[in-house]
Amino acid sequence: MTKKIKKSQIIRHVVQLISFILLPGLYSMTFSEVKTVYQMIINGNFNFFTALPSLMEFIAIMLLTIVLGRWFCGWICAFGAYNDLIYFISRKVFKIKFRVDEKVDYVLKYVKYIVLVFIIAISWTMGSSILESTSPWDAFGQITDISTIFSSLLIGLIFLILITIGSAFIERFFCRYLCPLGAIFSITSKIGIVKINKPKADCGKCRACTMNCSMGLPLYNVDCVKGGDCINCLKCTEVCYRNNANVNVASRDLDAKLTGSVAMATFLGVYGLTSFAGNAVTKSGISVNSNTISSSENLENSSSQTYKDGTTAISNAAQNTTSEYKDGTYTGSGTGYRGGTTKVSVTIANGKIANIKTIINEDTPKFYQRVEGTITKSIISKQSTSVDTVSGATFSSKGIINAVKSALDQAASGELTSSTSDNSKNKTEAVPENSKSNQTTIISDAVKNTTNEYKDGTYTGSGTGYRGGTTKVSVTVLDGKISNIKTISNQDTPKFYKRVEGIIIKSIMSKQSTSVDTISGATYSSKGIMSAVANALTQAK
Repeated sequence: MTKKIKKSQIIRHVVQLISFILLPGLYSMTFSEVKTVYQMIINGNFNFFTALPSLMEFIAIMLLTIVLGRWFCGWICAFGAYNDLIYFISRKVFKIKFRVDEKVDYVLKYVKYIVLVFIIAISWTMGSSILESTSPWDAFGQITDISTIFSSLLIGLIFLILITIGSAFIERFFCRYLCPLGAIFSITSKIGIVKINKPKADCGKCRACTMNCSMGLPLYNVDCVKGGDCINCLKCTEVCYRNNANVNVASRDLDAKLTGSVAMATFLGVYGLTSFAGNAVTKSGISVNSNTISSSENLENSSSQTYKDGTTAISNAAQNTTSEYKDGTYTGSGTGYRGGTTKVSVTIANGKIANIKTIINEDTPKFYQRVEGTITKSIISKQSTSVDTVSGATFSSKGIINAVKSALDQAASGELTSSTSDNSKNKTEAVPENSKSNQTTIISDAVKNTTNEYKDGTYTGSGTGYRGGTTKVSVTVLDGKISNIKTISNQDTPKFYKRVEGIIIKSIMSKQSTSVDTISGATYSSKGIMSAVANALTQAK
């Protein structure tokens, strides 16, 4: 018995650890994709094939949860693993196992459904951004970035602390009572083929299975458990002295450790296959990704608003309707995850946002790719940057939104940044209507490693460096080229900043571009300088 317990739970904890390290954001990504599917359905524009590349996590995890049950919750979810760790430490320190009254526990488990309905009604349906800073899993994902948490996720941090306290006394506190994704899984997993078979007629009076259930289920009083609140942790199958509790698949009892291993291999295999399929679809051009949307498609899906020539342009950063933008292609920058720079080009056709394309981003590639399609599609559909961020990738979302806002501010004023002819392979100068006098074509240095036609002078710019600290530089332009870069102030660790400063500045001046490599081991200090120089150069255009 001891050997069986050891092997089965060691396998589970090893899988949890690997998932915690390699897939920490899988929970948030899945929940955000549930939101995407819901909004597509209520808006009447759901198309499985076009949505496929941005719904990999949802498809893989939801499908397997329906068929096999909640193995994701018990074995893969990083937030679930965090709850397990806190409870384990608490048991070792306090040596007390606190138990919630069975009737109270039964009632409290309905709270997660209330949380889910509240999120759907307030955030997903009404489009309110009131919950943006309240997400405990966003705070959990940004836990090492203290400045960001205190500035943008303070309420989420408070919730995370309260959940941590609850998890110290009640096993799987969040999973039992608060998890909105768990509420969805509790419903969908009930039709699966996997169950915990435990004929109560063969039970003794020990109630060992119930005492050791992570979710506090009254196992002593049932013959089997299938889906619902069961997370398939398999602890009940190990503690039964009569070997009466077993994993059962299609009416056949199976070995717990073998079943767990096969289930995890299936989960990860399907997730890998769906990711591969999504990438294949993206490469084939079916994806909703902003890089493959045509102008005509965007205009068909955009708002039916029309704009009269000659009216005053109003930034859509201030209103939820499209400003009267001047036709052309405009480049904008925003600050994304950990202060990284996101640059986009926005094409305006007939006064509407026709296309959004990422030029450069400094976010985690996998998460940015998932967020990009959702955010850009929402902006084009609404013809507004007043769109919801993607849960679990709030800062990546805001990087894109702010970059588009920056480009649209130029489009509203007619300040052209760049344009690409649809009928020519060469870059051509394009001058918006009523702005023929502006003959200077500025091509983003993120697109070309050559200097834009900057105006001579000295310009000051700011960027975000290590732990959200501000880096300020002055950039001198002489004869249209970057001739000098000087640090005015920085809030980085002095020793590391000093070593990075010379290398990054030299690279920028050599390439006459801010599109240079960061220094390994000092990525955020490097980005602080690069984004500060880029900010200064926008003034020189």
